[in-house]
Amino acid sequence: MISLQQQLRRQWLITILLIMLPLLLLADFGVRQLVTDTVMSRLQHDADSLIAALSHNENGEWQLDDSHLGTLYQRVYSGHYFAIRDEHGTDLRSRSLWDKQAPVITLTFGEQQKWQQLGIQGDQLAEQWLNWAKGVRVQDHDFTVWVAEDITPLKSELNRYRLAAIALLAIALVTLMLIQRYQLSRAFARLEPLKQQLRELRFGERDDLNAASGLYPQEVQPLAEEIDRLLSLLQQRVGRSRNALGNLAHEMKRPLQQLQLLAEQLDASHQIEQRDALSRLSRLVERELKRARIVGMSSPGRQLKLAEDLPPLLQILGQLYPQARIHAAYDQDAVLPQDHDDLLELLGNLLDNACKYAGGEIQLSIEAYQHQDDQAGWQIQVRDQGPGIEPNQCKHLLQRGIRLDEHSAQGDGLGLAIVSDIVDSYHGSLELAANRPHGLSVVVTLPTATGR
Repeated sequence: MISLQQQLRRQWLITILLIMLPLLLLADFGVRQLVTDTVMSRLQHDADSLIAALSHNENGEWQLDDSHLGTLYQRVYSGHYFAIRDEHGTDLRSRSLWDKQAPVITLTFGEQQKWQQLGIQGDQLAEQWLNWAKGVRVQDHDFTVWVAEDITPLKSELNRYRLAAIALLAIALVTLMLIQRYQLSRAFARLEPLKQQLRELRFGERDDLNAASGLYPQEVQPLAEEIDRLLSLLQQRVGRSRNALGNLAHEMKRPLQQLQLLAEQLDASHQIEQRDALSRLSRLVERELKRARIVGMSSPGRQLKLAEDLPPLLQILGQLYPQARIHAAYDQDAVLPQDHDDLLELLGNLLDNACKYAGGEIQLSIEAYQHQDDQAGWQIQVRDQGPGIEPNQCKHLLQRGIRLDEHSAQGDGLGLAIVSDIVDSYHGSLELAANRPHGLSVVVTLPTATGR
């Protein structure tokens, strides 16, 4: 996913190019047109000088007064050329043409023409001529005056100008991009308090973003306020729900005791059925009370820091099951990205089952994994030395909608259905297998890059 800064830079660069490229093309056209007009103006001026230099000699033939001609037209292949012709065979040419021929063109009086063509080639020359011709009348005699200039040096200068302009444009773009990057960095630096407080919120170091402090830019202030409002509502609702569930389970203990006393007054056949139903109900009440104790206060959005959050859970379970000894192996700096409450409930149920039905030595390991297909995540394994369960019960238990505690009179596997729901919500996997030499091994795999 492209970051906001990269997207802004890309859009800004595209905008600048859309503006600068047409301007660059317009400037290039303007310079070329200016150069052409300047050369053409010079050619017209030279043509006027040639016309003024036309005169008859002693034999009545047309000639040019050399004093009116510049030295450029006298030097061979100087890049400046002219020719004056008429219909009667007059052909006056510049010495600079030497043995080369001028274009043959005949124009009527007042008619003029301009064009470009290849000039003298060879002899280490590669000229490009800009031509101008006009039909003129001198002493009632019509002539066609042609003048030309080699614009190859001008084109070379124009190409150097283009390269310099492109280089300056590139330097300007790089400079502007650096300036924009600096400005964006300064602008996004104002979001660092929000980033830091979100991190603290994720690790449970704070309960809200403190939007009322006014630390955030005006553009994100409404977002921070809305997040604070939603967090407050979520905390209140989850807290009320869990407190109500815990209170309900606690309050049901006394009516259950009364029902058990009343059941003793029934006849023997009904006492067994009544006591069985009350026993199942009691186990459900105890389960909800344990869940409330395990999860504790609600902290939605927070991640699980093993070094801080796991020891209190192990301490509670140690108090509930003194006969069990839990050995936990995990990285002290590990932080699981899944929801704090979900993982506490998952770990609490797994360990509660192991403590309740196995006791003794219980092994808990939590470690990160990395597959060759770039999939990463966390693996949680709980192993006990208890009686375990049959392989066919493992398969039956992991089927969707099947809860072993609803089919067993002893309540084996209590809480695994909850664990399975949590694992499914993170697109993970839950596997039950026999532990060696005996007992049960529960392996939970939670991918890192999946959301709920």
